[in-house]
Amino acid sequence: MSVCITGHIVDNGEIKVSHQFWGESEREAETYLAHHKESCSYFRSNYDSGNIIEEVDDDCERPDPEDFDDDEDD
Repeated sequence: MSVCITGHIVDNGEIKVSHQFWGESEREAETYLAHHKESCSYFRSNYDSGNIIEEVDDDCERPDPEDFDDDEDD
């Protein structure tokens, strides 16, 4: 099982964007969250302003990229 931290960006009382950070431990997922916060000014500014709701799921199955269909619709 994996750990997933989801960060929801709230704007005007609504969730506008969600980010998921996966790891084999909460520490690993937090590391990916921290890297993203450093590299994405939009995420960082919302995080610093308190506009992020965080959820931690510490017993979930990480999705497999092959489970997603990336074919374009005709």
